[in-house]
Amino acid sequence: MIDWSEHDMRVSRTELKKAHERLQKLSVPLAALSKKQMKKLPATEYFLAELMALSDITSATARNRQIKRVGKLISEEDRHALVDALFQIRFSKEQAVKIEGWYTRLNINDESTLKQFCKQFKAAERNSLFQLLLWIEYAKHMSDDELLQESETDLLSYIKEVAILSQLD
Repeated sequence: MIDWSEHDMRVSRTELKKAHERLQKLSVPLAALSKKQMKKLPATEYFLAELMALSDITSATARNRQIKRVGKLISEEDRHALVDALFQIRFSKEQAVKIEGWYTRLNINDESTLKQFCKQFKAAERNSLFQLLLWIEYAKHMSDDELLQESETDLLSYIKEVAILSQLD
């Protein structure tokens, strides 16, 4: 049983920074997509133009600057839909089912499964994962269906993000 009086349920600046860095890193595999694949992404024309610009940049400094820009723009798009689209492109149906299976396996009270997940996906961080699971438990505790749905969507996106980023390492 979780003692909620011991938890400050504000998202820390560190967690916000980690989430932003993950989005920046996702801009690299997004930019590696073909123009045809890019056009199928659930994103605005402005975002797609910036993403296509990133794929054309060869200068390291300019590329890093554009990666940061595209990372910021991802957060202004429907990031869950964008992550899901990239996930579907990068993984076969069988791989996707296995990876998405972690969603039902992960449990805030099962430390060994959390460690196993972080071992399999090198881009995963135990604390970030724990925080996402904590939000799900908090939403259940508060009987807040909207927060629960948002928290579950965040967890599923996180699983997909780290699966994609772990492929890059």
